[in-house]
Amino acid sequence: AWSVTYTAPLSTTGSLLVVAPSSGSAGITVTIMHASGLARKAARLDSSSNLEYVGVIDYNDGHRKDFFNRNPDGSISGSHFVDGVAVADFTAKKPLQALPREVLKWLQSLDLSYSVRNAKRDFTNGFLVAEIFTRYYPSKDISMHSFENGTKAACRNDNWEQLFRFFKRNNIPLGRMDFEPVNMSITGAAQALVIKIYTHLTKRTVPVFKIQDLPTEEMVASVIRKEESIEMTQAAPPPLEMQAQEEVSGQDAYRVFEAARQNRPVERSTPRAVAERPEAVPLDIAEVKARTLTKNVAQLRAQQTQIQQAHSQKSRGATNPSGRKSSAGTDNGPSTPSLGYVGATKPAIDVMRPIVTAVLQENERVMKSLDPRKDVVASFMELCRTLVPEAMCVQVFDGLSNQAGQLADAMLKSPAEFYRVWKLYCSALVEFSERSPVFESVVHLFKRFGLKMGEEDAVLTQQLMVDVGLPSLAPLLKDSAGKREPLCELIYTYTQPQVLSRLGVLRALKEAVDDMPVYVDCLSYFVPMETQAELLDEMLLAHYRYYAMVALQCPQPKIRVAGLAILVTVTGSSEDHASSVLSLLPSFTELVYDDWWEVKAQLILLTAQLLGHLSGSQGSAEDAASEALLLVVSRLFSAPDTSKIVLQVGLCALVGSLRHFPMLLPGYVAALLRQPAYLRERLIHGAKADDGFVLPPRRVKYARSTSSRSYEERCICDSWPAVAIARTLAEQAEASKLEHFEPEHLEVLTACLPELDVDLGEEWLAVFEKVKAYVFVALIDPALHHGAREVVRRFWLCRPQTVALKAIEASKSTLLKMLRINYSDTGHTRVQEDDLLDLLREMRDAGGAIGAMLQHVVDNFREAHNVEFQRSRLDALFE
Repeated sequence: AWSVTYTAPLSTTGSLLVVAPSSGSAGITVTIMHASGLARKAARLDSSSNLEYVGVIDYNDGHRKDFFNRNPDGSISGSHFVDGVAVADFTAKKPLQALPREVLKWLQSLDLSYSVRNAKRDFTNGFLVAEIFTRYYPSKDISMHSFENGTKAACRNDNWEQLFRFFKRNNIPLGRMDFEPVNMSITGAAQALVIKIYTHLTKRTVPVFKIQDLPTEEMVASVIRKEESIEMTQAAPPPLEMQAQEEVSGQDAYRVFEAARQNRPVERSTPRAVAERPEAVPLDIAEVKARTLTKNVAQLRAQQTQIQQAHSQKSRGATNPSGRKSSAGTDNGPSTPSLGYVGATKPAIDVMRPIVTAVLQENERVMKSLDPRKDVVASFMELCRTLVPEAMCVQVFDGLSNQAGQLADAMLKSPAEFYRVWKLYCSALVEFSERSPVFESVVHLFKRFGLKMGEEDAVLTQQLMVDVGLPSLAPLLKDSAGKREPLCELIYTYTQPQVLSRLGVLRALKEAVDDMPVYVDCLSYFVPMETQAELLDEMLLAHYRYYAMVALQCPQPKIRVAGLAILVTVTGSSEDHASSVLSLLPSFTELVYDDWWEVKAQLILLTAQLLGHLSGSQGSAEDAASEALLLVVSRLFSAPDTSKIVLQVGLCALVGSLRHFPMLLPGYVAALLRQPAYLRERLIHGAKADDGFVLPPRRVKYARSTSSRSYEERCICDSWPAVAIARTLAEQAEASKLEHFEPEHLEVLTACLPELDVDLGEEWLAVFEKVKAYVFVALIDPALHHGAREVVRRFWLCRPQTVALKAIEASKSTLLKMLRINYSDTGHTRVQEDDLLDLLREMRDAGGAIGAMLQHVVDNFREAHNVEFQRSRLDALFE
């Protein structure tokens, strides 16, 4: 075991490099295992294609390699390359195989509950570590009453979690990367941790001496040949018979030795004659005596059943099912889980048969099609894709889900039952489309199994998923992108809610899939479940960040989308995680020029998340990051080739940042006006159900592709700064010298205005002053009349009355110009006079200042433009 340290951006100080001989290969097998959760096997070559280095560790994925040189002290150091680019430096050193004498004396002086004989074993559960710290810290900070000296995974994890909280509370420089390898019994990890504790508590350093390397095979062979030659010259020649025997035995020994070195089977040597032994004593075999059977068959069966039940009870009393050792958990037990225990539980097929039969009996055609030579459940699964109606299939699987508890008990007591049930129903996951209700019901059934089994034995449940589930799900994950999200949720229902357990399942999934793009895509679906379970600690965060960065460099656009999706979820999980993603800003800002629409959609989501994190932050670094993010938004909103879907996603995501970053407003309003009417209506008025009610925020798939992701769509009017949006709209109309409003302008302006029962602030008068000319011109346009009419009503009838009076007074001259244009003989299409008179009558009937203002305007219109007045019916307003 070699302790290895990677620099940023991997940031995996305290990682482990495990080296073991590889039989039948020219190099050696290397397993890299560091805090990000990365664990893969590779071959360290004797030479490197890069002349600057002597060796290389190839990760066998076509992307990553570690080039290194040997150092005088026996360590190696080099650089971690991704696609031929060096991204981080690393060093690897051989760890201590035993504790130094000085540290052992220190441990003996602490008078611990038991002496340290094997550091790897004795420190695994953290109990002795807690006892060491009780000698230096008061009992109020750490108490031995809360620690248990056990070997089970639950016990060890609980001890280390308590210690981790104690370390953080007392600012002790020990983290998960220090004690997780100890918990996993990694060679050399316990020694490194104890030395670090010794240095921290005693403020003394431990001298480390270099261990002399063992001689090579060539050196040993040369020494042996030299000694043999000396002995042959000094010793007298033996008799010829003894020489012959020694030659034969020497040849045999040499052949065995060479076969062991070359790892090949030993051939048979020349047979030697075996001398007879005349003095051998003959064997006296007693005669077999038969015993009569005094019990009948029924009694024997009853006796056998009692013995089995007694054995079952004894096994249950001696072994806690939740404490079984498994390679899927964190125990240092065997690589296979316990095979359960025998009990009086019905086989799973006996539980499922009556449920399936009861449903199928409702359809005579299906019952006649069942194969009488097979069990009804197996025959049903053969016909469910072609003959059995979907509704009936769903009914069957729902009925099985209701009995998931009983089926889970049978599968836990006999993992072979789990294998049979899984193989029986897994075919439905392959045959049915992800949009089929049958597929959803089968996924729900497997989730119910995982939840019920996890409640009884979480370790065995996870191991069954690793050994049985993942090998069968891996091809489906590779071939069906649309099924990855529900299948990832299914996998995690069988996984223990612990960091190391999650990492173990992720490693197993990576090996089963053996496809980096597919694995990264699956990670993008796993990370929301990590944040929901609050398990995204330093180790998992480093794991997801690493693969996200790998994905961003992938030539496949869908994998770049997955990498950005991981960063989006991580950013939204906490402020600390957002800061860690912000440090990667230079790695993804250039994706603004990407050709794939969904890459841009995820990029604008990530930008919105980071802007929300930076809102209210001050400092030169924060200002620089904000400017870079705002530039990304500006380029996406202003580019003419930006997809309307990207704009829709950005308008929903960035609405919350408009108050803190007002420089976003011009691009935001321009993008909103560019949207098609049906998309803009969903943003302004919200999506509506068939009965007309507005739906809450929902997730929408904008593309029909099975690999496309869903995005949140909501009504932006509930979150935007309405006055600032309206002011920006008016300023842009003035700056562009717009001749008249379009329907989208009035739609946005109306959406900004509050309802009539809500007070209108004084700041709205400045907006009205800028838009009144466009609004009154729109009143006589047939296409814009109804929108402009609503705007006029909002200002003239608003509360408080002081604001309404000011708006009415500011409308006199503009209203007069509108009447002259409407009744002039220009030949342009005008709004129906009845519609215009209806608005004026409604305002006149409101009374007060509005009626007086209208009469004043009509009188001025009669006097100043009498010809146009005679063409109208305005005189009927004030008869």
